[in-house]
Amino acid sequence: MQEQQKRFIYVIETATESRELLIEDNEILENADGEIDCPLDSVLSKYKLGLEDLFAMKVATVSLMEEACSARKLIRSISFENLRLNK
Repeated sequence: MQEQQKRFIYVIETATESRELLIEDNEILENADGEIDCPLDSVLSKYKLGLEDLFAMKVATVSLMEEACSARKLIRSISFENLRLNK
């Protein structure tokens, strides 16, 4: 049997569009509880973005997703609704 290929992505959603940032296998971490995580700031920097850019884009949510075939599983989501950027 062929092993199902899966990948991880961050999905950045604004009121008008959605953007996907591919996460490389070596960027995925598994914590002591077996939960999957990936530092958002490291993925953003790979795409030449920062937290300031997310606020400038008026991002609504950023979601860490696992994708296998055409099915997606939400791992965690961050709502930017009540977040503020302190400079």
